[in-house]
Amino acid sequence: MMIVDTHTHWGIVWEDKYGTDPAEWLRVLDRHGVEKAVFMGHRGLTRDADIVRSNDIVKETSERSCGRLIPVSTVHPDFGDESVRELERCLVDLDMRGLKLHPWVQGCSTSGAVMDDLVRLCGDHDVPVIFHDGTPCYSMPSQIGGLAMRFPGTTFVLGHSGLLDLWRSAKSLGVHCENLHFTLCGPHLAGIQAIVDSVSEDRIMWGSDFGFGWADPIGYRLHLLDHAEMSDDQREKIMGKNAARLFGFEA
Repeated sequence: MMIVDTHTHWGIVWEDKYGTDPAEWLRVLDRHGVEKAVFMGHRGLTRDADIVRSNDIVKETSERSCGRLIPVSTVHPDFGDESVRELERCLVDLDMRGLKLHPWVQGCSTSGAVMDDLVRLCGDHDVPVIFHDGTPCYSMPSQIGGLAMRFPGTTFVLGHSGLLDLWRSAKSLGVHCENLHFTLCGPHLAGIQAIVDSVSEDRIMWGSDFGFGWADPIGYRLHLLDHAEMSDDQREKIMGKNAARLFGFEA
């Protein structure tokens, strides 16, 4: 069974120490048998970052991974049309496989006009929008679910499935929003089990949030899934097959 970590970052501490060399970072994945990872930036989430360079670094780092890292772009909605142009560059010129937004850190609402332009563009290019979710006041699952309802032609991913407090809200949205996908990277075991029991198995993935710092949460996140009750077919989809389909690589 292929294991794909669908929520990882090239963290600022890793970038500062290793530049665009993912070798040590990948060794952590190797210890846990993780074959591929959806790979997002960290520095580019901040407003004062060189976001263009940050996206280039994510792309360059992924290119040195022998196909193991699936690069995802980041833009900041505060920059208006400039952010839309940067997203288009990432999707067209760099062939990055999605967009990561973090409204809580970035301090931006899901209801802004630029947000509409960004998610519409992702829909046009058939790539998902991954949101940090589970944190008031800008990153609640209900806010992202509202966006998903307004843009049924775009695929949305709840990057944390509501975390520890809002997983019930996330779960209820999953019953109604067929373009809303879930990354099991945040809820406790009871929340994970409830989501697995309620949401289509074709819209659930696994992730660890590895890479923000030096800590290694991968074993813990895998351990939770080991204890969740599901069929072999469900497990195979959640641990890798769904990610391969959504992000466009071979399982």
